[in-house]
Amino acid sequence: MDAGGCPARKLTQPGDGTAPDLEQVGEGRWRIRSFELARTVLRHPEHTRQGGFNAENFHRTGGAGGTTGPRIRPPILYLEGEQHHAQRRAAARFFAPRTVESYRPWLEGTARRLVATVRTDRWSDVARLAMGMAVQVAATVIGIDRAASAGLHRRLDVFFAPDPPGAGPWLRRWLAARRSTAMLRFYAFDVRPAIRARRRRRRDDLISQLLDDGFSDLDVLTECVTYAAAGMATTRELITAAVWHLLDDDVLRARYRAAPREERLAILDEVLRLEPVVAHVLRETTAPLTLDGPDGPVHVPAGSVLDVDVRAANADARVAGPDGDRLCPGRDVPRAVPPTLLSFGDGHHKCPGAPLAMAETEAFVTTLLAVDLEVAGPPVVRWNEVAQGYDLVDLRVRRTARQGAPRTSARA
Repeated sequence: MDAGGCPARKLTQPGDGTAPDLEQVGEGRWRIRSFELARTVLRHPEHTRQGGFNAENFHRTGGAGGTTGPRIRPPILYLEGEQHHAQRRAAARFFAPRTVESYRPWLEGTARRLVATVRTDRWSDVARLAMGMAVQVAATVIGIDRAASAGLHRRLDVFFAPDPPGAGPWLRRWLAARRSTAMLRFYAFDVRPAIRARRRRRRDDLISQLLDDGFSDLDVLTECVTYAAAGMATTRELITAAVWHLLDDDVLRARYRAAPREERLAILDEVLRLEPVVAHVLRETTAPLTLDGPDGPVHVPAGSVLDVDVRAANADARVAGPDGDRLCPGRDVPRAVPPTLLSFGDGHHKCPGAPLAMAETEAFVTTLLAVDLEVAGPPVVRWNEVAQGYDLVDLRVRRTARQGAPRTSARA
């Protein structure tokens, strides 16, 4: 921690930096580190389309499947134009502030049940507890019944697990096959039964909405996977990163525990600004585009990839201040800029579930930190090539009868 009391960023990679604002980093690829330039790109859908999260598989054929299998309607993540706006409007009510506020008692109850499993005689992995929270919340909104079932959690753990560093081609193929099997089991045991139940009787959830809009079973599956990835894996990482920061800093943790809810949310906003779960957002240009580079206009041809470096843009001193690479709750940012800056994206693809993600994170983190904990050490950090962000595992804690700050012990 520096003299000003703001902890440093924990999750960094080689090559991190905030300059230059715009740089060509390969054939047909430009990296954007300026907040204003990044927001300009993300707010101009008429010249770009989704370029990450395996979007090329949908752009190539206009949908998955093509001539080798059933054609799948592109999920909302890859849609543009009026089709995208229509699906956003249809799903908006599930994430509206009033709806999210109505979830609060349930979120707090879910958090209490999960934290109650943390004991004094064994270690609990915060990442697994966080995944349990995220799965139950996202599955309920999606409409997957038995959201707390251990089988659903195991299937999703397999599906979202990244390849280990240095994995060779044979291991990658085996892991891809394992994920495909997990996907089939997710459909057979979780999605398909929910579809059948909602064909008999609609409920107030995403699957019912999709069926009303004429989606096939396969299309519903792709939307469920998309919302699961957005609402489960990313929220797990945010919760784990927040707990890591707070357990690692006595002053910040004490401030969080004593703060009213709005201030707790502001601390979590600042954690997410500093440690964005999705560190790079990619857009592919669909027409020539001219951007303001550090030395004048830069002409970007169609078919190029614009790599928005979210970590760099979120630390841009012109917006975040000179200490943008540190965690300083209550940071003064321009009025039109959200406290998380670009961590939830911007423009038409900005994450619709942001209010729900922050609400469930606050409920879980507050409940966990109300307990006196012993910490086994920092988590293991893995980098996810698909999400262009981090995966945190093995942040182990257990209850301690000793009052006061958590203490760190050697790993068991």
